[in-house]
Amino acid sequence: MQEFIFELKPDRSSELPWAGVVNASSLDAQRLKLLVDASLALSEVRDFEQLLNLIAKTGVEMANCEGCSIYGVEGENLRFLASTNLVLDQRAGHRARLVDGLRDFLIPITSNSIAGFVAKSGRAMNIPNVYELDPSLPFAFNASLDQRHQYRSQSMLTLPMCDTRGYVLGVMQFINHHNRETSAIAAFSELDTMYLTALANQVGVLLRNARMNDQLRESRVEAVKKFVIASEFTDKDTGLHIERMGRYSALFCELLGLGSAYAEDVRLAAMLHDVGKITTPDAILKKPGSLTAPEMQVMRQHALNGYDILRDSQSPLLQLGATVAGSHHEKWDGSGYPHGLAGEAVPIVGRIVALADVYDALSSKRCYKEPWSMDDVISHVSQLGGTQFDPTLITLFMDNLPRFTEVRHDFH
Repeated sequence: MQEFIFELKPDRSSELPWAGVVNASSLDAQRLKLLVDASLALSEVRDFEQLLNLIAKTGVEMANCEGCSIYGVEGENLRFLASTNLVLDQRAGHRARLVDGLRDFLIPITSNSIAGFVAKSGRAMNIPNVYELDPSLPFAFNASLDQRHQYRSQSMLTLPMCDTRGYVLGVMQFINHHNRETSAIAAFSELDTMYLTALANQVGVLLRNARMNDQLRESRVEAVKKFVIASEFTDKDTGLHIERMGRYSALFCELLGLGSAYAEDVRLAAMLHDVGKITTPDAILKKPGSLTAPEMQVMRQHALNGYDILRDSQSPLLQLGATVAGSHHEKWDGSGYPHGLAGEAVPIVGRIVALADVYDALSSKRCYKEPWSMDDVISHVSQLGGTQFDPTLITLFMDNLPRFTEVRHDFH
């Protein structure tokens, strides 16, 4: 029984064969190319989840191993961020179950687990066989995932992901290295550790930047909310309404496969859909009965007014908000306003927010009406596909109704 524990050296990457690449072995050249490709991806790929999955796959290829999981530090725990496993991914439908099972998986940052020990100590750990650990060690291998997925872990390399200051921001864990000559499962080599440490430190910098971006994004979210609530300050339900609107819209983006980064932008932009109502008189906004034709004309001006308020901003988010404000009352059949656009001529964000807005309006209490029953809302909305709403969005809505209902329950 043998165990290797390598203490992290922040300057370890300087030992990589950056010079003399021409004379390096083809294996070293391949690893180096993968490392360079990963560096480029860090600067070019905007979708954070997509990027982490790409990094995990790069690590698997670089180390000739079966799997890689990435965990980020969250308070006193490690939270699962991404995973790939060549064996499990080949099983039909298994990857989705694996990722779903890990999505809320937390590992306490203590010495009781391998990943927790690495995160706490900042030291890399290379274990030839996780089932043959010395029982005197403070940590043990948790075999529950192996048992659940009928899998057998053996060799394991666990690395801290550090930023440029040496702070541990997460852990990368590699499973089952295969000897390149015999294909047998073996311990990860020290050269594997060196290359993968360089990769892990790149991801550490990524996580550091992501945290800074999260702080900026939260500030941006707060600014958007305050702006919208200030423009509609007399409506006590506005906060929950714009939160639901944003989350419905982001869910549509997810279901359309538009990427998590774009979905987040749309979530915020959707909150600005009715910002033009700041120009609409309260006598019209709060009228308990039906609007007269002249009043309706005034009300409809809010779409163009909202667009005008936001369109000259230098912020891409507010420019997207301008598109939302100016197009969310257009209809699929061309009978909407302000421009009578039809079909795909209506921007996708306008089509998304239009459906999200009507769904929330019908199911919520307003000064002029009581909330509809959910059965009536679904029946009404489903009949408007191809006329008022994009039929593709109606199909997605109906096929994923429990997820939309969950949002409503969470922000009601």
